[in-house]
Amino acid sequence: MANFEEGLTTDLKTIQQRITSLRDEHNNCSNTIEANSEGVDSNEPSLSKEIQIQLNENMEKLLDNENDVSMLLMVAQLLHAADVQKAKSRDAEKLLIERNDWLVEELAETQSRLQESERINGQLEEEVKHLRFLDTTKTIRTDIQSSTLADETSRPLAIDTLQDLGFGPEDDENDINHNLRDGQPNCVNNNPSPNRLVTLNTLVIQYMKDGRYDIAGPLGKQALEDLINVHGRNHPDVATMMNLLAMVYRDQQKYKEAAQYLEDALAIRESCFGENHQTTAANLNNLAIVLGKRGKFKEAEPLCRRALKIRETVLGEDHVEVARQLTNLGLLCLNMGKYEEVEACHKKALKIYEAKLGTDDPNTIKTKNNLASIFLKLGKYDEAESLYKQILTRAHETQFGTKHDSKPIWKIAEEREEKKQKGELDTSLVGPVSVSYLESEHILSALTKLSALYRKQGEFEAADYLENVAVRTKTPEEGSRVDSHFLTTSSNEDSRVRVANTGIRSKLLSALGFNI
Repeated sequence: MANFEEGLTTDLKTIQQRITSLRDEHNNCSNTIEANSEGVDSNEPSLSKEIQIQLNENMEKLLDNENDVSMLLMVAQLLHAADVQKAKSRDAEKLLIERNDWLVEELAETQSRLQESERINGQLEEEVKHLRFLDTTKTIRTDIQSSTLADETSRPLAIDTLQDLGFGPEDDENDINHNLRDGQPNCVNNNPSPNRLVTLNTLVIQYMKDGRYDIAGPLGKQALEDLINVHGRNHPDVATMMNLLAMVYRDQQKYKEAAQYLEDALAIRESCFGENHQTTAANLNNLAIVLGKRGKFKEAEPLCRRALKIRETVLGEDHVEVARQLTNLGLLCLNMGKYEEVEACHKKALKIYEAKLGTDDPNTIKTKNNLASIFLKLGKYDEAESLYKQILTRAHETQFGTKHDSKPIWKIAEEREEKKQKGELDTSLVGPVSVSYLESEHILSALTKLSALYRKQGEFEAADYLENVAVRTKTPEEGSRVDSHFLTTSSNEDSRVRVANTGIRSKLLSALGFNI
């Protein structure tokens, strides 16, 4: 491109020189003709005059061409200047890119150094905490031995606070405590756990209950590390602390981390207790539910079934824990759309609850609700309606007795529906009777679902009546009025407990390197 511009400029300059030469020649010719025409009469036509005219026309054309060439030369110069400026801009851009790459590399290196510094700083902080703890161990041990925690040191750390995590707010059941009294595992170390480990374990549980996961998590990790140092990794106490940490992460909805701890704990318990032990079943159950929380239902189902089989074998098929495991399996199958299996699980669980806990137990009522819900999904409206009526009838009889003149709330609703269809309903009598037993969560749920079922079947008066009862039962001012004294009493008791525990807990936390 540059050679082309240079050649074009050279050609234009050559043309300009030739045009200048032609102009000079025309001027000389014109002067010569004018000199020869001085003695000739101007009125007579002559050849010299015609030549002069032709020369003048050619001269004008030459001048025009000369101007055009000059203009083209200016354009060529401008283009050249633009190309030079463009080349400079490219060089500057290239330089900026090189500098930017260098700055990015410097930034990455600086960030890497910063991360390494933070890592080293974190290690140093942990060492400082540990050294502080060692410095205050003797003093803290004296305080611990004088507290209620002292009797825990007489046995290995065997506190297991596993919970059935559940698939919904209603289904967060407490699992049984699987203490090691059921049998000595193959891998148990007879050395007792140090006081500090018992203390850490107790504090983790306490702060989990208080919702202080920012403290419970680090405490649990420290306890886990110390347990591994004391007993080795393959020990029941290590598995217990892993389960506690899984619960901490579970409650923060960090299900992936919770599942990892539960998987590690499961491997330890299978090694220590065997694959068919209660603690193994509890671990399988919790792992299945955490996987369910992550939507991995196909992976969770075989774990839940295995836990059920273990509990049926160890505890018997009619044990309450078997019923709870059946409930969890049913909820898992519900999320997978296996409605027939859900129905079978809830029926078995209901049979166990009724036999072991009675018809008035909350677990029995909740299971009836669950079974009725699955009947609705399967289109078995009569069966669902029957269960809801059983729940409401039993609640009514519990409060008023079987010989009382009053009727269950669903009977009143159906009578109003019948009267409305006959045109005999007195619409001025719309106020429902007082039914305090409906304040129970599960009974109120049955009432609400029965109302929806009535509406689905076209029984609108009965549905409206039950809805009106439900709304009045849920009135917040009644709940606040009933609970106000309880809340005040609880607050006073809690404050007394907190004052009593402040001294020892603050000392323990200070020793462990935590500030709250």
